[in-house]
Amino acid sequence: MDAIEAAQKGSAHAPATPHWLNRERLRVYSATALACSALYFAIWSVRACVLKVPGVIPPGGDFVVFWSAAQMILQGHPLAAYDVAALHALELATVPGIAATQFILPWLYPPTFLPFVLPFGLLPYWLAVPIFLGISVASYLWVVKRIVPWRDAWLPCVAFPGLALVVVTGQNSLLLAACAGLALVLLPSRPIVAGVLLGLLTVKPQLALMFPVAFVCGRSWKALGAMAVTSLGLFTLAVVVFGSASLTAFLRNAEFARSAVEAGAVFLGRMPTVFALVRMLHGGVALAYAMHLTVALGATAVVAYAWLKPCSYALRTSAVLMATMLASAYLYDYDLVFMGLGMAWLATHGRRYGWLPGERELLILLWLLPLGGMLLIKWIHFQLMPIVLLLALVHIARRIYLERASNT
Repeated sequence: MDAIEAAQKGSAHAPATPHWLNRERLRVYSATALACSALYFAIWSVRACVLKVPGVIPPGGDFVVFWSAAQMILQGHPLAAYDVAALHALELATVPGIAATQFILPWLYPPTFLPFVLPFGLLPYWLAVPIFLGISVASYLWVVKRIVPWRDAWLPCVAFPGLALVVVTGQNSLLLAACAGLALVLLPSRPIVAGVLLGLLTVKPQLALMFPVAFVCGRSWKALGAMAVTSLGLFTLAVVVFGSASLTAFLRNAEFARSAVEAGAVFLGRMPTVFALVRMLHGGVALAYAMHLTVALGATAVVAYAWLKPCSYALRTSAVLMATMLASAYLYDYDLVFMGLGMAWLATHGRRYGWLPGERELLILLWLLPLGGMLLIKWIHFQLMPIVLLLALVHIARRIYLERASNT
């Protein structure tokens, strides 16, 4: 008997009443959510592009940062991307509606990301946005399909609110998550390619923290080496092309972002971090960092626990992806598409080996989580997202324990 089947005999496979979330309900709920998302986008687009309501900018607004930075490079002034005032002036010229929102959208990425946005600067902004978002969505869904190939999962994956949130914001999280997901798919058979893909992930360093831990604990030396070489190559290229001053400018803007987060000058309700949770409860900065570090170390321990000894690969991948969401103090709700990949692997494991009590309900809660920052947390004034992520990581560790216990 399979390990999980043995551990869950009498519960997951007991001839009890069928679970309430059957195929028909899953299909209906997902289709309803997808229809709501489509209606939301339609209304927003009409208000922004037809009615031109003040303060309402077209979907994908954050992409103006990438396009504007690319324009700075094409104009021969790459360091100007780190000049908050200069970049903001170009953003206003491109999307005048930003002025009514009073948003400041600085370039907070290391110079290693500049070459990747350059091609979009060759296109007019109105064309670059849909191309960027189309590539992002297609890449992410292609990777998800490699994780969950069964047909019933396709609709809830497309309707996942995290995907819609990235399209709304125009962020790069779908592309980065696709790199991470594809790397984990390829890791058992093509570790060097996996390492290269994760090396690309270092353009947003806080999302790459847990993968070296997994590779060291899992003794995936080829992948670790390829990741290190790729990261070093990107760094060297940035210094050669943009100069060492670009690194100084990046650190200066990173300090600006850190100060803004610590001062509460950002919307903490959209930051699914323990740091934001403590700050929203009026805890001090030192306490917030201490609590966040404690949870991050715990998440690192779960990754080590998953990768040091044999267990199902789906549990290993879901562990490292969920831990990634808990590791960084600087994270936004649109980054939860990484969590979406962890959910896909966890769902695949549950479907194959049997479900634990409450596991499907947990997956539903995770599926809804990206909506929390925009629809719920600003009303309850409590950052619950990291708590849900922590529960998910504890659940994954429990599944690993049960699997190993049943094999002894």
